[in-house]
Formats: sequence, C-alpha cells, structure tokens
Amino acid sequence: MTELVIDKRFCGPRAFANGGYAAGRFASVIGGPAEVMLKAPVPFDTAIILVADEREPSRFRAMAGDVEIATIRPGTVSVTPPSPPDNNAAVAARQAFIDDGDMTLYYPYCFVCGKRRAEGDGMRIFAGPVPDVDFNADQWTPSDDLAGEDGLVRPEFVWAALDCPTAFALRMDNAPVLLGRFTVEVRRRPAPGEPLIVAAWRDGQEGRKHFSSSAIYDEKRDIIAVANAVWIELNDSAMLARLRAENA
Repeated sequence: MTELVIDKRFCGPRAFANGGYAAGRFASVIGGPAEVMLKAPVPFDTAIILVADEREPSRFRAMAGDVEIATIRPGTVSVTPPSPPDNNAAVAARQAFIDDGDMTLYYPYCFVCGKRRAEGDGMRIFAGPVPDVDFNADQWTPSDDLAGEDGLVRPEFVWAALDCPTAFALRMDNAPVLLGRFTVEVRRRPAPGEPLIVAAWRDGQEGRKHFSSSAIYDEKRDIIAVANAVWIELNDSAMLARLRAENA
C-alpha cells in the first residue's frame, strides 16, 4: 500500500489535478510501462491510497477515502510516430498556440499547458499545430525543479509533458475534454536543461471517445517516451458551467 498527496500547484482545471501528472504519480507502483484509467477528478491535499487488487495482483486502485479515483496496471503503448519537426517548425507551432485566444480556454491555469502560469511555475508546453502537417508540437526544456534525487526529470513530469499535447492534437476547436485513459512508456528520463520536442497526433474517434498519441524526442531526434491517450468529450452542461466559472 502506497499513500500520496497531490499539491494544488499541479492542477489541470483549477479544482483538480492535471490528469497526466496524477497518472504518472499513480504509475509509480508499476515500475515500467503502465496504463492508468481515471475514473474521477483527482483531488488536492487529500491522502490517496494505492492498493493492490486482490483479484489481480498486478493491478492497483487509487482510493481517496471510499472513492475509486483510478485503476493502474502494466500497459503497452502502440504508436507510429511522425518524423519530428525541425526547430523552426516547432517554434512556429508554439507561436500559433500562443496567438490562438481559444487555446486553453477552459484550462488557462493548467500546470502543463496553461498560458496564465508564469515561467518557473508551470511547464508551459504549448503544443500548437505544426504548419502543413497533421500533428502538434512544441519545444520543451525541463527546468531544474522537475528533477528527482538522481538528477533526472521525475517520471510524473514526463507523463505530464506527454498528456496535454494529445488533447490539442485532437483539433476539436477547444471543445472541452477530460483524460480518461493514459498509457505511457518512458524509455529514458531526460535531464533538466536538455532540449526536447514533444509531438502529438490524432488516432481516431468512437462517439465521445477521442484517441491520440504523443512522443518526446531528444536533440538527436531519438524517441525517449511515448503515450496513448483516450479523451472523453464533455457534454454535461453543469460541468461545463463549473469549468468556465472556476477557470475564468
């Protein structure tokens, strides 16, 4: 049994945690590629207990009191990554994100992609559309405060970096979505200050479920982490009103 608490700094919407970051924290019990299914908003400043499932020892549940927040199990990522954009294309994609007033309309304070997060506070990964291709990307240079005791970027921040770009790659005119399932393989953890590119692309749709994937490339254009995401399109008017009010 493992207990963890998530700080308010690591929000997606202001009222609950960023899904990719939280999933990365939960995945620590697996110790390798993992699939996390989020079943409820992840609360702040609350003891979350990761407990093994008695029926399936390799599967865990994240519990906040009596509420099951997520399930965690070993996972397999399947991707066909594009060739990464060059630096000029990545810069153009980032600028397109910054210039689009609707980007992060619902989540402007998100730890990963929020435009209202200051330098040194949020990760500020702005994965906009790359010109003339069907994927999104941005440059990312991890800051020193993301490092663990071994000097490398902690796994949960790699998960977070892979998360938000997969939402924007859906190119849904900023229709609000929430992360439902996230499967990640971290092949190599980067060092703070290492220049990286994050790219994401759309994989398909089944009703309100939208599928996308992402990859992180190093300076040699080698892939160091990959992810598959399932996003759920919100159609609950009360939830949409709450998000607008909380994130205005």
